[in-house]
Formats: sequence, structure tokens, C-alpha cells
Amino acid sequence: MNRKLAPAITDAVDYTLHLKPYRFFRLDNGVEVYAVHAGAQEVIQIEWVFSAGSCYESKQAVAATANYMLKNGTKSKSAFQLDEAFEFYGGYCNRSCFTETSLISLHTLTRHVDRLLPLVR
Repeated sequence: MNRKLAPAITDAVDYTLHLKPYRFFRLDNGVEVYAVHAGAQEVIQIEWVFSAGSCYESKQAVAATANYMLKNGTKSKSAFQLDEAFEFYGGYCNRSCFTETSLISLHTLTRHVDRLLPLVR
């Protein structure tokens, strides 16, 4: 490989992308679920996507602030207690706010998902 020569530029439409198949189902409460079985590792990632981004806010920065505050504690747990619980089980919870959506994501070992889901709730 000659590092003095720039690599050829390939247009994104020239790539052949093969995605894993997904399962679609709807929960009893109407929530749509798209599930992808992506390997043999005992890990799981769950994302909750809400129509709650900045285009829905009544005042500037409300959506991002509300999303940011999701990990800052609840009536029964402080932010430290929440972080400590996720860390104890090797999990990670993140939140993001965009223009049209806000999301919460949970990354954890599958054997701990039943302990961490109540914390996300």
C-alpha cells in the first residue's frame, strides 16, 4: 500500500449493502417493534424512538432540556443512583434529541435486561 497515493473515491450508490433480516411485530399497546438478531453475543441494544424533537417544542430548547434531564434523577432515585445501577450491571443508557425525534437507548448483557428495564421506565 502506497500511503502517498490517495485511495480511489467510491460513490455510495456503488456499494452493495446487505442488511440482516428483521422481525416486525406490534405490542398490545400498539408500539411497533423491529427486531434484528445480529449475532451470538449475549448483549442487547434497545432503542425507544419518540416523536418529541425540537420541532414539537413550544419554547426553544424545551425538547433537548427535557431529554437531557431523563438521566438526572427521578422521584425515587438520584442521578448518581441511576448511574450506579446501570454501571453495576454493566449497562449503558443514553438519550438523544433531534429535530423530529428523541430517543432513549439501552445497551446491556441480555441476562441483566430484566433488572435495567425498570430503571429506564
